[in-house]
Amino acid sequence: MHDQPLVSIIIPTYNRAHLIGETLDSVLAQTYTNWEGIVVDDGSTDATDKVLAEYVAKDSRFQYHHRPKERPKGANACRNYGFELSRGEFVNWFDDDDIMLKHFLQTKISHIDQKEVLHICGGYQGTKDLKDLSVFQCKSESLYKDYVLWNIQIFTPSVLFRRSFLENKNLFNTELHKAQEAEFLSRIFFTLPRRYYSITQEPLFIYRQHEHSKSQINRLEYNKKFKYSEAFFAVANISRAKRIRDVDLIEYFGNFLINACFRALEKSDKKTYYYIKWNIFFLLQPYSTKKAIEFFGTVELLDIYFKSSYRLEKRWRQFNWKSLVS
Repeated sequence: MHDQPLVSIIIPTYNRAHLIGETLDSVLAQTYTNWEGIVVDDGSTDATDKVLAEYVAKDSRFQYHHRPKERPKGANACRNYGFELSRGEFVNWFDDDDIMLKHFLQTKISHIDQKEVLHICGGYQGTKDLKDLSVFQCKSESLYKDYVLWNIQIFTPSVLFRRSFLENKNLFNTELHKAQEAEFLSRIFFTLPRRYYSITQEPLFIYRQHEHSKSQINRLEYNKKFKYSEAFFAVANISRAKRIRDVDLIEYFGNFLINACFRALEKSDKKTYYYIKWNIFFLLQPYSTKKAIEFFGTVELLDIYFKSSYRLEKRWRQFNWKSLVS
Protein backbone atom coordinates (compact mmCIF):
# COMPACT_ATOMS: atom_id res chain seq x y z
CA MET A 1 0.00 0.00 0.00
CA HIS A 2 1.17 3.53 -0.76
CA ASP A 3 1.34 6.08 2.03
CA GLN A 4 1.78 8.77 -0.62
CA PRO A 5 -1.30 10.40 -2.21
CA LEU A 6 -2.24 9.31 -5.72
CA VAL A 7 -1.54 11.88 -8.46
CA SER A 8 -3.63 11.75 -11.64
CA ILE A 9 -1.68 12.85 -14.72
CA ILE A 10 -4.19 13.65 -17.48
CA ILE A 11 -2.85 13.93 -21.04
CA PRO A 12 -5.02 14.77 -24.07
CA THR A 13 -3.48 13.68 -27.36
CA TYR A 14 -4.04 14.02 -31.08
CA ASN A 15 -1.72 12.65 -33.78
CA ARG A 16 1.41 12.82 -31.65
CA ALA A 17 2.57 9.22 -32.07
CA HIS A 18 6.02 10.58 -32.97
CA LEU A 19 6.32 12.58 -29.72
CA ILE A 20 4.12 11.15 -27.00
CA GLY A 21 6.56 8.33 -26.27
CA GLU A 22 9.06 10.89 -24.94
CA THR A 23 6.36 12.34 -22.71
CA LEU A 24 5.33 8.95 -21.34
CA ASP A 25 8.96 7.95 -20.78
CA SER A 26 9.38 11.08 -18.67
CA VAL A 27 6.36 10.00 -16.59
CA LEU A 28 7.87 6.55 -16.10
CA ALA A 29 11.12 8.16 -14.92
CA GLN A 30 9.43 10.01 -12.02
CA THR A 31 10.97 9.55 -8.59
CA TYR A 32 7.44 9.84 -7.18
CA THR A 33 5.78 6.56 -8.08
CA ASN A 34 2.17 6.74 -6.90
CA TRP A 35 0.58 8.13 -10.05
CA GLU A 36 -1.93 7.16 -12.70
CA GLY A 37 -1.38 8.29 -16.28
CA ILE A 38 -4.66 8.87 -18.13
CA VAL A 39 -4.25 9.50 -21.87
CA VAL A 40 -7.39 10.61 -23.73
CA ASP A 41 -7.25 10.45 -27.53
CA ASP A 42 -9.10 13.16 -29.48
CA GLY A 43 -9.49 10.98 -32.60
CA SER A 44 -5.93 10.39 -33.80
CA THR A 45 -5.44 8.95 -37.28
CA ASP A 46 -1.75 8.09 -36.90
CA ALA A 47 -0.11 5.28 -34.90
CA THR A 48 -1.13 6.63 -31.48
CA ASP A 49 -3.19 3.48 -30.73
CA LYS A 50 -0.14 1.28 -31.29
CA VAL A 51 2.18 3.45 -29.22
CA LEU A 52 -0.23 3.61 -26.28
CA ALA A 53 -0.91 -0.11 -26.40
CA GLU A 54 2.80 -0.69 -25.77
CA TYR A 55 2.87 1.64 -22.76
CA VAL A 56 -0.30 0.24 -21.23
CA ALA A 57 1.16 -3.27 -21.57
CA LYS A 58 4.46 -2.08 -20.07
CA ASP A 59 3.00 -0.37 -17.00
CA SER A 60 -0.49 -0.82 -15.54
CA ARG A 61 -0.45 2.74 -14.17
CA PHE A 62 -1.15 3.96 -17.71
CA GLN A 63 -4.70 4.09 -19.09
CA TYR A 64 -5.70 4.81 -22.68
CA HIS A 65 -9.16 6.17 -23.51
CA HIS A 66 -10.87 7.77 -26.48
CA ARG A 67 -12.94 10.91 -26.21
CA PRO A 68 -16.62 9.87 -26.28
CA LYS A 69 -18.16 10.70 -29.66
CA GLU A 70 -20.90 12.80 -28.08
CA ARG A 71 -18.30 15.14 -26.56
CA PRO A 72 -17.04 18.15 -28.58
CA LYS A 73 -13.77 17.60 -30.41
CA GLY A 74 -10.73 19.21 -28.83
CA ALA A 75 -8.17 18.92 -26.08
CA ASN A 76 -10.45 20.57 -23.52
CA ALA A 77 -13.15 17.92 -23.81
CA CYS A 78 -10.38 15.33 -23.39
CA ARG A 79 -9.05 17.11 -20.30
CA ASN A 80 -12.50 17.23 -18.75
CA TYR A 81 -13.22 13.59 -19.57
CA GLY A 82 -9.86 12.56 -18.14
CA PHE A 83 -10.74 14.31 -14.89
CA GLU A 84 -14.01 12.35 -14.70
CA LEU A 85 -12.05 9.10 -15.07
CA SER A 86 -9.34 10.03 -12.57
CA ARG A 87 -9.10 8.91 -8.94
CA GLY A 88 -6.16 10.90 -7.59
CA GLU A 89 -6.15 13.17 -4.58
CA PHE A 90 -4.09 15.49 -6.78
CA VAL A 91 -4.48 16.28 -10.48
CA ASN A 92 -1.87 17.52 -12.95
CA TRP A 93 -2.93 18.04 -16.56
CA PHE A 94 -0.02 17.60 -18.95
CA ASP A 95 0.52 17.96 -22.69
CA ASP A 96 1.38 15.15 -25.09
CA ASP A 97 4.63 16.70 -26.31
CA ASP A 98 6.09 18.15 -23.10
CA ILE A 99 8.66 16.51 -20.85
CA MET A 100 8.66 16.05 -17.06
CA LEU A 101 11.99 16.28 -15.32
CA LYS A 102 12.40 13.32 -12.97
CA HIS A 103 11.56 15.27 -9.77
CA PHE A 104 8.49 16.94 -11.31
CA LEU A 105 5.90 15.19 -9.13
CA GLN A 106 8.07 14.69 -6.04
CA THR A 107 8.92 18.39 -5.77
CA LYS A 108 5.34 19.52 -6.25
CA ILE A 109 3.90 17.10 -3.71
CA SER A 110 6.57 17.98 -1.16
CA HIS A 111 5.83 21.72 -1.47
CA ILE A 112 2.05 21.72 -1.20
CA ASP A 113 0.78 21.79 2.38
CA GLN A 114 -2.62 20.90 3.81
CA LYS A 115 -4.22 24.34 3.42
CA GLU A 116 -3.04 24.90 -0.16
CA VAL A 117 -5.21 23.98 -3.12
CA LEU A 118 -2.63 24.26 -5.89
CA HIS A 119 1.10 24.45 -6.55
CA ILE A 120 2.78 26.17 -9.49
CA CYS A 121 6.25 25.44 -10.84
CA GLY A 122 8.62 26.99 -13.33
CA GLY A 123 10.00 25.23 -16.38
CA TYR A 124 12.02 25.39 -19.56
CA GLN A 125 10.70 26.51 -22.91
CA GLY A 126 12.30 25.08 -26.02
CA THR A 127 11.96 24.44 -29.72
CA LYS A 128 10.51 21.23 -31.19
CA ASP A 129 13.93 19.50 -31.03
CA LEU A 130 14.30 20.64 -27.38
CA LYS A 131 17.28 22.83 -28.20
CA ASP A 132 17.81 26.43 -27.08
CA LEU A 133 16.02 25.97 -23.78
CA SER A 134 15.17 29.09 -21.80
CA VAL A 135 13.94 29.21 -18.21
CA PHE A 136 10.57 30.71 -17.26
CA GLN A 137 9.56 31.38 -13.67
CA CYS A 138 6.44 32.54 -11.85
CA LYS A 139 7.61 35.29 -9.52
CA SER A 140 4.46 37.10 -8.51
CA GLU A 141 2.63 38.51 -5.52
CA SER A 142 -0.42 39.29 -7.66
CA LEU A 143 -1.01 35.98 -9.40
CA TYR A 144 -4.24 36.74 -11.25
CA LYS A 145 -3.21 40.17 -12.49
CA ASP A 146 0.29 39.16 -13.55
CA TYR A 147 -1.07 36.10 -15.32
CA VAL A 148 -3.75 37.82 -17.43
CA LEU A 149 -1.33 40.64 -18.33
CA TRP A 150 1.17 37.97 -19.48
CA ASN A 151 3.80 39.26 -17.04
CA ILE A 152 4.43 35.66 -15.97
CA GLN A 153 4.32 32.39 -17.88
CA ILE A 154 2.15 29.60 -16.50
CA PHE A 155 1.23 26.70 -18.75
CA THR A 156 -1.27 23.91 -18.13
CA PRO A 157 1.43 21.46 -16.91
CA SER A 158 2.72 24.08 -14.44
CA VAL A 159 -0.13 23.58 -11.97
CA LEU A 160 -0.77 20.72 -9.56
CA PHE A 161 -4.34 20.85 -8.19
CA ARG A 162 -5.90 19.38 -5.10
CA ARG A 163 -8.83 17.37 -6.41
CA SER A 164 -11.27 18.58 -3.76
CA PHE A 165 -10.71 22.15 -4.97
CA LEU A 166 -11.71 21.28 -8.55
CA GLU A 167 -14.84 19.32 -7.73
CA ASN A 168 -18.08 21.16 -8.54
CA LYS A 169 -16.16 23.74 -10.61
CA ASN A 170 -16.50 24.34 -14.34
CA LEU A 171 -13.28 23.04 -15.86
CA PHE A 172 -12.07 23.72 -19.42
CA ASN A 173 -14.43 25.58 -21.77
CA THR A 174 -15.02 23.27 -24.74
CA GLU A 175 -16.50 26.03 -26.92
CA LEU A 176 -13.25 27.98 -27.20
CA HIS A 177 -10.61 27.33 -29.87
CA LYS A 178 -7.78 29.38 -28.38
CA ALA A 179 -6.76 30.60 -24.92
CA GLN A 180 -8.72 27.75 -23.33
CA GLU A 181 -6.05 27.11 -20.71
CA ALA A 182 -5.74 30.85 -20.01
CA GLU A 183 -9.50 31.18 -19.64
CA PHE A 184 -9.56 28.28 -17.18
CA LEU A 185 -6.57 29.41 -15.12
CA SER A 186 -7.71 33.05 -14.99
CA ARG A 187 -11.01 31.87 -13.47
CA ILE A 188 -9.12 29.75 -10.96
CA PHE A 189 -6.61 32.45 -10.02
CA PHE A 190 -9.16 35.26 -9.66
CA THR A 191 -9.46 36.21 -5.96
CA LEU A 192 -7.52 33.07 -4.93
CA PRO A 193 -5.92 34.08 -1.60
CA ARG A 194 -2.13 33.91 -1.44
CA ARG A 195 -2.24 31.43 1.43
CA TYR A 196 -3.98 28.85 -0.78
CA TYR A 197 -1.19 28.32 -3.30
CA SER A 198 2.58 27.95 -3.41
CA ILE A 199 5.15 28.51 -6.14
CA THR A 200 8.40 26.71 -6.91
CA GLN A 201 10.80 28.69 -9.06
CA GLU A 202 12.78 25.55 -9.89
CA PRO A 203 12.16 24.50 -13.54
CA LEU A 204 10.49 21.09 -13.42
CA PHE A 205 9.35 20.42 -16.99
CA ILE A 206 10.09 21.30 -20.62
CA TYR A 207 7.42 23.08 -22.63
CA ARG A 208 7.85 22.35 -26.33
CA GLN A 209 6.96 25.21 -28.67
CA HIS A 210 6.04 24.37 -32.26
CA GLU A 211 6.35 26.48 -35.40
CA HIS A 212 2.71 25.88 -36.26
CA SER A 213 1.24 26.44 -32.80
CA LYS A 214 -2.03 28.35 -32.44
CA SER A 215 -0.14 31.43 -31.28
CA GLN A 216 2.12 31.36 -34.32
CA ILE A 217 -0.81 30.85 -36.69
CA ASN A 218 -2.73 33.67 -34.99
CA ARG A 219 0.15 36.08 -35.55
CA LEU A 220 0.43 35.24 -39.25
CA GLU A 221 -3.21 35.14 -40.26
CA TYR A 222 -6.66 36.21 -39.09
CA ASN A 223 -8.42 33.14 -37.69
CA LYS A 224 -12.03 33.91 -36.79
CA LYS A 225 -12.38 31.11 -34.25
CA PHE A 226 -9.19 32.19 -32.49
CA LYS A 227 -10.22 35.86 -32.48
CA TYR A 228 -13.60 35.09 -30.96
CA SER A 229 -11.91 33.05 -28.22
CA GLU A 230 -9.55 35.94 -27.48
CA ALA A 231 -12.50 38.34 -27.29
CA PHE A 232 -14.30 35.99 -24.89
CA PHE A 233 -11.22 35.94 -22.67
CA ALA A 234 -10.94 39.74 -22.73
CA VAL A 235 -14.62 40.32 -21.92
CA ALA A 236 -14.47 37.90 -18.98
CA ASN A 237 -11.42 39.62 -17.56
CA ILE A 238 -12.59 43.19 -18.01
CA SER A 239 -15.72 42.17 -16.08
CA ARG A 240 -13.52 40.81 -13.29
CA ALA A 241 -11.40 43.96 -13.39
CA LYS A 242 -14.52 46.07 -12.84
CA ARG A 243 -15.40 43.98 -9.79
CA ILE A 244 -12.02 44.60 -8.18
CA ARG A 245 -11.77 48.14 -9.61
CA ASP A 246 -8.37 47.52 -11.17
CA VAL A 247 -7.75 50.39 -13.59
CA ASP A 248 -4.70 48.76 -15.22
CA LEU A 249 -6.69 45.70 -16.23
CA ILE A 250 -9.70 47.71 -17.37
CA GLU A 251 -7.49 49.84 -19.59
CA TYR A 252 -5.57 46.85 -20.96
CA PHE A 253 -8.61 44.79 -21.90
CA GLY A 254 -10.66 47.81 -22.98
CA ASN A 255 -7.99 48.79 -25.51
CA PHE A 256 -7.69 45.17 -26.61
CA LEU A 257 -11.42 44.96 -27.30
CA ILE A 258 -11.49 48.22 -29.25
CA ASN A 259 -8.68 46.99 -31.48
CA ALA A 260 -10.29 43.55 -31.85
CA CYS A 261 -13.65 45.11 -32.75
CA PHE A 262 -12.21 47.21 -35.59
CA ARG A 263 -10.13 44.26 -36.86
CA ALA A 264 -13.26 42.09 -36.89
CA LEU A 265 -15.03 44.77 -38.94
CA GLU A 266 -12.17 44.82 -41.44
CA LYS A 267 -12.19 41.03 -41.78
CA SER A 268 -16.01 40.68 -41.93
CA ASP A 269 -15.86 38.57 -38.79
CA LYS A 270 -19.49 39.10 -37.80
CA LYS A 271 -19.56 36.78 -34.79
CA THR A 272 -16.60 38.43 -33.07
CA TYR A 273 -17.73 41.91 -34.07
CA TYR A 274 -21.27 41.51 -32.68
CA TYR A 275 -19.97 39.90 -29.50
CA ILE A 276 -17.54 42.74 -28.79
CA LYS A 277 -19.93 45.50 -29.91
CA TRP A 278 -22.65 44.48 -27.48
CA ASN A 279 -20.26 43.81 -24.62
CA ILE A 280 -18.59 47.21 -24.95
CA PHE A 281 -22.02 48.85 -25.13
CA PHE A 282 -23.15 47.18 -21.90
CA LEU A 283 -19.79 47.92 -20.32
CA LEU A 284 -20.06 51.66 -21.06
CA GLN A 285 -23.79 52.10 -20.50
CA PRO A 286 -23.83 52.20 -16.66
CA TYR A 287 -21.19 54.95 -16.67
CA SER A 288 -22.18 56.99 -19.72
CA THR A 289 -25.22 56.25 -21.86
CA LYS A 290 -24.01 58.91 -24.30
CA LYS A 291 -20.64 57.19 -24.80
CA ALA A 292 -22.29 53.78 -25.11
CA ILE A 293 -24.64 55.03 -27.85
CA GLU A 294 -21.81 56.90 -29.59
CA PHE A 295 -19.66 53.77 -29.76
CA PHE A 296 -22.57 51.60 -30.90
CA GLY A 297 -23.54 54.10 -33.59
CA THR A 298 -19.97 54.48 -34.84
CA VAL A 299 -19.33 50.80 -35.43
CA GLU A 300 -22.83 50.20 -36.78
CA LEU A 301 -22.31 52.92 -39.40
CA LEU A 302 -18.97 51.45 -40.44
CA ASP A 303 -20.53 48.01 -40.62
CA ILE A 304 -23.41 49.19 -42.80
CA TYR A 305 -21.08 50.86 -45.29
CA PHE A 306 -18.42 48.11 -45.11
CA LYS A 307 -15.75 50.65 -44.22
CA SER A 308 -12.98 51.02 -41.71
CA SER A 309 -11.85 54.36 -40.34
CA TYR A 310 -8.46 54.93 -38.78
CA ARG A 311 -9.64 58.31 -37.46
CA LEU A 312 -12.65 56.85 -35.67
CA GLU A 313 -10.64 53.91 -34.39
CA LYS A 314 -7.96 56.25 -33.06
CA ARG A 315 -10.63 58.28 -31.26
CA TRP A 316 -11.82 55.19 -29.41
CA ARG A 317 -8.30 53.93 -28.76
CA GLN A 318 -7.81 57.18 -26.83
CA PHE A 319 -10.85 56.55 -24.66
CA ASN A 320 -10.10 56.93 -20.95
CA TRP A 321 -11.05 53.50 -19.66
CA LYS A 322 -9.91 54.48 -16.19
CA SER A 323 -12.92 56.77 -16.00
CA LEU A 324 -15.07 53.66 -15.54
CA VAL A 325 -13.82 53.31 -11.98
CA SER A 326 -13.33 56.97 -11.09
